Amino acid sequence: MPLTFYRSEFSVEEREKMFENIWNARQEPYRVAPHVWMVSGHIDQSDFLIDTGDGLILIDTPQPEYDYALIDSIYKAGFKPSDIKLHLITHEHGDHDGAARLIKELSGCKIYMSRESWERKLHPVNRPMPKGRGVPHMGAVPEYEPDEFYDDDTPIKLGNITIRTLLTPGHTPGVTSFFFDDTDEKTGKTYHVGMHGGLGIDAMRPDRCGVEPWGATVEERDRYIDQCWELSMMDIDITLASHSNQANINANIPEDRNDYTPFIEPRAWPVMLLERRARVMEFRAGANTYYGNEKRM
Repeated sequence: MPLTFYRSEFSVEEREKMFENIWNARQEPYRVAPHVWMVSGHIDQSDFLIDTGDGLILIDTPQPEYDYALIDSIYKAGFKPSDIKLHLITHEHGDHDGAARLIKELSGCKIYMSRESWERKLHPVNRPMPKGRGVPHMGAVPEYEPDEFYDDDTPIKLGNITIRTLLTPGHTPGVTSFFFDDTDEKTGKTYHVGMHGGLGIDAMRPDRCGVEPWGATVEERDRYIDQCWELSMMDIDITLASHSNQANINANIPEDRNDYTPFIEPRAWPVMLLERRARVMEFRAGANTYYGNEKRM
């Protein structure tokens, strides 16, 4: 059966089942690149652990209620939370930074995020949640502070991994994306890995774009459209989706969860980005159909 990488979406019923009991969202860890593991413990949220050979890098954490699943997944993947040296946060939403304080306490790691995300963290706004898509059990994120802010001109280096960052606003003003190479020592092959830090487009809907305080600015919307086009032309072999539905990840997890090769798919990156770009272009033209069953999200 051929792998598919279109954007998928959980139904309202599936989401309600997850929200009724957090155990319904539990997922075992799996490998997505030679030295990268998905360790969120959650079927919808994506947190990645990178083994650099000189300590671990963790990208994002799930909402606070799933911190037990994150820690359990890190151990099941064969690692220890205490070996995390860097924690990179894509943006300030609770399903991406919910366990940042816990990870800091367990490891003493350095926390990185963008200045823009930290500013929004200090001055939060209420996010409108349409019926059927909210997270009623999501608790408050324990307080933390970043140790460093991203500088897109200065890569982040640890061991054999060098990560380039890029501010990619739209979902929030401070969304940051990551790019790095990962080599499989057994095969000698090197793969280009990319992760867009936040592809949610709700803030760019025509009834919200340019509306303070939560909507994206018109400039951020247009920059999002341009960046999705520019980034889609990058040579990316392995896509790390910041939510599993962005590239239909769950449907492609192999039976051998240590086998990352199904995720070597250059089509996934442009398909993911160009679908989001097309939707926001529709928004710019006045269309406002985001939720519903008339299309695949």
